[in-house]
This record gives sequence, C-alpha cells and structure tokens, in this order.
Amino acid sequence: MGAYKMDKIRRVVGNESKIFKLMIALLFLVPILYMIYLCMIVIIYPTSFQELLSGSPFSAVMLLASCLNLLMGYYLYHLKVHLDHHDLFMLTIYFLALAQILLGNLLIAVFIALFIWVSPNKKIKLSNLRNNIPLLSMFGAFFVMYMFCGFVLFKLII
Repeated sequence: MGAYKMDKIRRVVGNESKIFKLMIALLFLVPILYMIYLCMIVIIYPTSFQELLSGSPFSAVMLLASCLNLLMGYYLYHLKVHLDHHDLFMLTIYFLALAQILLGNLLIAVFIALFIWVSPNKKIKLSNLRNNIPLLSMFGAFFVMYMFCGFVLFKLII
C-alpha cells in the first residue's frame, strides 16, 4: 500500500527531471523578478538605484542573495547536466534548501524539498567528494556567501 501511494504522489508531483527544471527556472527567475521590483520602486519613488540600496540595507542584502541564487542555479545545472557529480550535487541541494529557508525564499525551498523527495538516490558518499576539490571549493564559497547574507538579514531583523 505504501509503495503504491508513493508512486501515485510521484506521478502527480512529477519526475525528478521536471522538478529539477522548475527549480532551476525559479533560481533564474527570482533575481530577475527582484530586479524588476527594485526598478519599479525606483520609478515610483523618485530616487536613484544607489540611494535605494544605501537607504535600505535589507534590499541590498536581498539583491545580493537573489544574485547568489542566479549563480547557484548555474552551478547546480552544470553539476547535474554537464558534470554528473551526484554526491556534490546532493550536498549542494541539501545546503541550498537550508539556505533558502534561512533567507525566506520559501517557494524555492518547497521545490527543493520536492526534488529531494522524488529523487531516487538521496545518499551522499563523502569519500567521493575528495576527488572534486575545485567544485567543492566553489560550494564552500557559496556556503560562506549565503551564511553571510543570512547573518546580515538576521542582524537587520533584530
């Protein structure tokens, strides 16, 4: 009964490839929509873009975080499609889910959770990560930047 129910849910939600494409599209679309939002604010309130970002540190940090989403989408796409490094890809997916929840991007976090849920191979072999030092260092840089944005947003809220 349980396996049948899981297959039925997977058919409704979609397969791993479909969810991955939607997740990557969202990672590319969110920065574009946020830039449009900031441009509309600049147009509605007669101010310059620089004044908007300097006057609202929250907007500046969210712009940085949304640009990180753009870079992360490109990085994930290459890991999955061109390089096929499953362990590093899944480590990045787990981290990205946590980062999106911390930054408040709940829509992207939901799609990441769906991707993890429908993914047939969720395990990570840490021994395979040693062979991918350049890609792992890029992951480390993303980790530091996302945590910096999360820390600054947390400090702005408090």
